[in-house]
Amino acid sequence: MGSRIPRLLLFDIDGTLTHSAHKDAGNPILNALSASFGQTITRNGIAFSGGTDPSICRELLTGNGILPSNCMEYDLKILEAFKLLPGIMKDGMKNESYTWNILPNVNNLLEALSKRNDVRLALLTGNLQTSALLKLQSAGVVTNLFIVDGVESNLFGAFGSDHGDRSQLVKIAKERYEKLLGCSIMPNDMVIIGDSSKDIECAHSNNVPCVAVTTGNHGKKDLEHADRLLDGGFVDIEESIQAILQTKR
Repeated sequence: MGSRIPRLLLFDIDGTLTHSAHKDAGNPILNALSASFGQTITRNGIAFSGGTDPSICRELLTGNGILPSNCMEYDLKILEAFKLLPGIMKDGMKNESYTWNILPNVNNLLEALSKRNDVRLALLTGNLQTSALLKLQSAGVVTNLFIVDGVESNLFGAFGSDHGDRSQLVKIAKERYEKLLGCSIMPNDMVIIGDSSKDIECAHSNNVPCVAVTTGNHGKKDLEHADRLLDGGFVDIEESIQAILQTKR
């Protein structure tokens, strides 16, 4: 990694920075899809971890027998669900049926990293950008460290609203950073920090290093192919910083 280029730190959200602690209101995506498609959409064992909102929606719909071949307005109804999602999340946050909590030491780590001139904080998440902001705000994560141009809603990185394929999000984040810098970067000028095997897969498919944390739904065995593993998450701030700065492919 060239010293002239601050390393782009791409943080996942769910299971890495935050975790959900919802009551009995169900999942916001399930409720948005149910409202849009006019029928109850159930989870049916679909795993959300590491997925993108578009890919999760399609898996959920398939699990409920809804396909493009038997639903003429399939894509339009998914888009409608995405439009409904922020309102559903906000209503749930107000009545405390939807809650996201910050994971240990997250703000301490982010604030320590933000004081360095050799890194740039960013997000790489399957959440839509609007959902990402709401989750971070609900959990109390210092969102101002991720914004560009001083606009709170303008989080820097790549999101499920950009593409449904997580590996493509890495390319999008790279392109945005190159545009911001005005020069090209190499894969080792980036690092992905996440809690799932899909975080590792999307990183490695782009030859980008990945630091994994065991604060989500995946244990050490599931994450053993990460370039670096932080068991228990960001328990040790200095160890976490060194892992994020030094891990390479």
